[in-house]
Amino acid sequence: MKLNVFITLVSFVIALCGVSFVYAVEENRNGEEKSEYSKEEQLKTVFLSKETREKIDQQRTSYLHPVTEKKTVKLLPKGTGRSVPKKKRIYIPPKVNVSLVMVKPDGSRLVRVNDKYNRSPSKHIKMDFSNSSDTGVPVSVQGRTQVVPVGSTLLTRQNKVVKSYKIEQAKRKKMAPKTKQEAVKERFKQVQMLKPQ
Repeated sequence: MKLNVFITLVSFVIALCGVSFVYAVEENRNGEEKSEYSKEEQLKTVFLSKETREKIDQQRTSYLHPVTEKKTVKLLPKGTGRSVPKKKRIYIPPKVNVSLVMVKPDGSRLVRVNDKYNRSPSKHIKMDFSNSSDTGVPVSVQGRTQVVPVGSTLLTRQNKVVKSYKIEQAKRKKMAPKTKQEAVKERFKQVQMLKPQ
């Protein structure tokens, strides 16, 4: 009986260390223990071969430190299939106002377009500042080149050159009331707002 307890204790310690130990004990009717395996076979179960030991160690490390594979997700563009991808809209300013061309003593030119000096109002509008003169500035909009005189405005959507003062007059005319009666009504509303209630 003591031998059984000893064997289970030893097998428990060996199991904790990671070594598998197989034994088979058979008791005789007299109470004597008899082993099924010879001593040589028992030693083979305790002392494993080098290949088996490496395989067990490899399984143990792969269990303790699992390797996770990185999954890559391939994103497809929304415009796949039969649909045509959308084109970016090209923004071209509606007006190109040339208000000044100044020739410096060194020969360089300073041109004011839309209240900015020597800068095109858009990357889609090409301006030839070096060939500008007192008569105007060459401006290319979508492949069409026009000379815009000083004091004029190019309406890009209509491809038309208009004097700048005419555009200003049209703005003022729009802002002014059309008849005297409308002016009286507008003034009456303003007086009512100021009057305390």
